[in-house]
This record gives sequence, structure tokens and C-alpha cells, in this order.
Amino acid sequence: MKNILLLVPRMNIGGAESYVALVARSLKSLGYNVFIASAGGALAVELQKEGIKHFFLPIRLSKFISGLLLKRIVEKYNIDLIHANSEAAGIVAVKTRNKYKLDIPIVYTAHGVLPAKVKDIINQVDKIIAVSEFSRKSAIKEGFLAEKIQVIYNGVDTDKFKPNRQNKNLLRKKYNIPQEAFTMIIVSRIKNLRNKGHQHLLDVLKNYEVSKKWHLVVIGKGKGFSDLKKKIKEYHLQDRVHLLGHKTDVENYIDIADVMVLPSYFETFGLVLAEGMAMQKPAIAFNVGGISEVISDKETGFLVKYNDDDDLVNKINILSQDKDLCSKIGINARKKVEKDFANQIMIKKIIEIYVSIKK
Repeated sequence: MKNILLLVPRMNIGGAESYVALVARSLKSLGYNVFIASAGGALAVELQKEGIKHFFLPIRLSKFISGLLLKRIVEKYNIDLIHANSEAAGIVAVKTRNKYKLDIPIVYTAHGVLPAKVKDIINQVDKIIAVSEFSRKSAIKEGFLAEKIQVIYNGVDTDKFKPNRQNKNLLRKKYNIPQEAFTMIIVSRIKNLRNKGHQHLLDVLKNYEVSKKWHLVVIGKGKGFSDLKKKIKEYHLQDRVHLLGHKTDVENYIDIADVMVLPSYFETFGLVLAEGMAMQKPAIAFNVGGISEVISDKETGFLVKYNDDDDLVNKINILSQDKDLCSKIGINARKKVEKDFANQIMIKKIIEIYVSIKK
């Protein structure tokens, strides 16, 4: 088994897309022939430059056209296995296999919570990968087959995501952030101001007594980006909040911060937190979904009571007022990622699944 096709709706910046990129690079480094099919995006361009072939597949626009194109790709390139990511990709993979009677196994990674409405189709895949124990339990409750589900935590490239003190100093100078300022960073697609907690964070920083020298760096873009700019202006926080926009090399920017924050209203895992932790950044996030599997409270970061402004401010202030504690927790965070979330661990388990269902 050598030819693996990774299927995903798009290859912009996001948790699922970062996962696909890491799996693709890891498989390629181990000698596999890796192909990606999606509607394109910045990460697709980046991976093509690295020698990973990409096919245009408009999964969300036309399942009929996507199915036809998928069949041709499978047959022309002798694909041995399809690894689908997202509901839409999983549905297209299963329906294409059924319609054209393709003899090919399908692995499906559930990056979000699986809704019951797709269980009849997704249960037809050969294996379901859940990115957290929370995700696995949620899927079983919705009627997905427990015997097909295996938890494999998202992986982090620990060689790529590692601390660089010199880079931190250069970045702060570039973006006019004082070297001594307590700086937070939030990295996510900005679909709106609510989902990943941008609005919540701005409200807290505006209304509560947080470290007077705080700064916030925001990486990401999306439909809510213009609303975010307006809100920052409305709150008169232009000098404190730095919008860096879309970045494909986020590892080169996380160094700017002291801590990673993500007050999301829901997360099945929280890959970006693990990436920040790999760079020795304590993580602060609402205790929702699978977040508690990523953050060990008070050891690698802080779990915040859901929607509790007082608790969020308290956790931010604890770290802003104690640099030694911040450093200690950051070191612990890196160790946890190396132990539980290193990409070598993830890819080894994924390959074991590939081999087991191909027999």
C-alpha cells in the first residue's frame, strides 16, 4: 500500500486543514505517494511546492462532479486508500465507492461532532478516527458504530513548533509591542466574533482590570474579520490589539506571545492550543468539548469555567503577574505535547489503521 488520497473540502487555514497538511508531509517523509483532493487554498499551494500532488475537487459545490472526478483520480493513480476529512468529504467518498463499485478502503477523521443525520453513510467507512475521547463518546451517543471508532489525538510537528527567544524579540519590535508587555495570542479562522471567543475576549480586556501592559495578537481571517476591526475601533483598543491577518507559517508568529488564549464556545480538540504549548506557551481556554484532554489544568495552562468572565480574567492575571510561573507552565506544556501529541505518535497510529483495514 503506497498511494494515499487525502480528501478535504478546502485547504485554507484551519484545524482540519492543518491536520491534513501534517499527515501528508509525514506520509511523504516515510515514502508514501500522497495525493490531496480539495477545492484548493493556501495550504494546497504550499504542499504542491513540496511535491505533494493536488487535485481540484469542489466537494461542497457539487457532489456529483466531485464523485465523478474522485472515481477518475482513484483509477488513474491506483489509489490504495482514501482518508476523508469532514462530513462532506466522507459522504462523497462513500457514495462514490458505492456508485462505481470501487474496491477501496475509506478512513474518516471526525474533526467536529458527528451529527446523527449522517450516521447511515459514515458508518459505511472502514474506520472512524476521533480526535478526542470527547469526540468518540459523542459519536457513539449519536449512533455511530463504537467498534469502528478509534481515538487518535491530533499531532503537532514538534520540530516546527518550538520556542525561539530571538524570534520573539524581533517580532515584538516589528509590531511595536514592548518587550516587557504581557502578550496574548489567539489563532483561528474568524468565521464570526462568537465561535472562537474573539468578542468575549475583547469584552473582558475592555471591561476588566487586566495587566495594564497587556497586548493581544490576532492571527486569522474570515467573514468576521471586518466586524472584528470595527469592534476593536469601537472599544478604542487599536494600540493594544494587533491584527496580523492570515498566516500559513503561524509557528513564526506564536513566539511573539507569552500565552495562547482560545475562549471558544466549542472545540473537539483544540489543535492550535497544542501547537502553542509545543512552543512553551501556557494555554488558557474555556473548559468545553475535548479541551480538558489538551490542557492539564494548572500544569500546562488553565481551564476556564465556560462563559465566566471573572474566571477568564483571573486566569489571565495569574500568568501576567508571575513570569516564573508562566515560564514553568510553558515548559510543562512542551513536555506534554512531546509525550501525547507529537506527530510521530499520531502518524504511527494512523498507518497502523491503514495497514489493518487494507489486509
